[in-house]
Amino acid sequence: MGSSRQPGGCREETHAIDVAGGHVVQIPDAESSTAHHVNRDPGSFGRCTAAVIARFPFCAEGDEERFEEVAEELRELVSGIDGTALADDGFRETFRDDVAMGGCADWDA
Repeated sequence: MGSSRQPGGCREETHAIDVAGGHVVQIPDAESSTAHHVNRDPGSFGRCTAAVIARFPFCAEGDEERFEEVAEELRELVSGIDGTALADDGFRETFRDDVAMGGCADWDA
């Protein structure tokens, strides 16, 4: 799948397909032996990613009272596409938590 660097200079992460189960996983860094669930399959990955991008921008900086509301919208959006997307400690759950804390409010569109 590939690697990506998140806006704001966050660490580089790699997304891959788990060959045993066919689901998409996120590997935090090259030295990691840990893989976090992202989506049940590559098709769900594409649909969830497209839906999240279409919802962007999430909030304006200084719009703190909306952070949790927008995070809940994203949770409903991705779980409606892929019921496994919000697995505990998974990539999308962590992203949703980042949005709830305002971690994505000041990304340049």
